[in-house]
Amino acid sequence: MIDAGPSLEAARGLAATELLNYLLARGWTARPSRIDGISIVSKNVPGADGPAEFILPVEPGWEEEQRRVADALRTISAIEGRPVTSIADDARTLASDDRQPSSVAGGFRDDPEN
Repeated sequence: MIDAGPSLEAARGLAATELLNYLLARGWTARPSRIDGISIVSKNVPGADGPAEFILPVEPGWEEEQRRVADALRTISAIEGRPVTSIADDARTLASDDRQPSSVAGGFRDDPEN
């Protein structure tokens, strides 16, 4: 049986979109699923028979968001060989960095005008 406690704790307050941005920056891909607001995230893993895949909500309001984030963290942890807390912290740091002002006066990194 899998102890989901650590991954659920690490997922607390981590938006699925923040984790998705972390993954996309590290070579994962995302494609829409048949359900609106859900993406299928995947990456080829050396030595595996096929890509690692999981689902993540990409729109706010999903009741199961934190559980899906926790599931994703466990999968990423197994692939990267890193603790779920470390991955969650990196995703939060990336999200925080994206919200910081850029070197462009008055601009933000996620502002397409700058």
